[in-house]
Amino acid sequence: MEKWLCATEEKYHIDILFACEAGSRAWGTDDVGSDYDIRFIFKHRDIKEYLSLERAKDVIDSDTPFDAHGWDIFKALELMKKSNPSIYEWTYSPIIYRDKRQFSVKLKRIVENDFSKYKLFQHYRQLMTRNLKEAAKKETMTEKKQKLLIQAVRAFLIARQILAAEHLNGHFLYRRLFFIKGESDFVHFYRELAEEKQNGSLINGKYADIMLGRLEKEKEAMLAAAEKLNKGSSQVTFLNEWLWELIGI
Repeated sequence: MEKWLCATEEKYHIDILFACEAGSRAWGTDDVGSDYDIRFIFKHRDIKEYLSLERAKDVIDSDTPFDAHGWDIFKALELMKKSNPSIYEWTYSPIIYRDKRQFSVKLKRIVENDFSKYKLFQHYRQLMTRNLKEAAKKETMTEKKQKLLIQAVRAFLIARQILAAEHLNGHFLYRRLFFIKGESDFVHFYRELAEEKQNGSLINGKYADIMLGRLEKEKEAMLAAAEKLNKGSSQVTFLNEWLWELIGI
């Protein structure tokens, strides 16, 4: 992985400050066919890239040999200001490939002190809703429906944890979702879905539909409780100072 990161830096004349795994391998739901989903934050080495009439490249995508997607620091910090859920997940990934100058430490500081629990909750509730809707369209259990249910239950568990947590963090994410206390039925269902996927099998369709119905009811109950969540705070000053530090001005 380090060889690929270095090659990418040379190809685009950038410095990769942070890189992590963000796909099924991080979530603990990978199977034999799972690829690597690399997400990274970078800066251009030449400051002139940021001071020219042509806008600096702010997104880098690659599908060979990995599914890789990276954001420039200006884009990444702008999205942090908006409590971006992808940044939230990257920050707590259990598989870190690059973390220059403890970049992740400042990421966690921003997430835990300034991110909006309300915005994150709404993202995961909507993700849950979208996947449940798509899963309900499929009358029989298929590999696609099983993946949709994994996404839906995961989003539900994350939303519930955000709703219940006194202070926002992401320490419960990824493999720890399999062991959340107080959510035994849904945690057990999530674990079963992951195990069946990893074994190349399908979960029982009738059981899945029962749990799908229960999730629909839980979704409505959660929504009413979400209004009490904090809307986040302004971190523009800190982000600006960090940005200036990163580009050396």
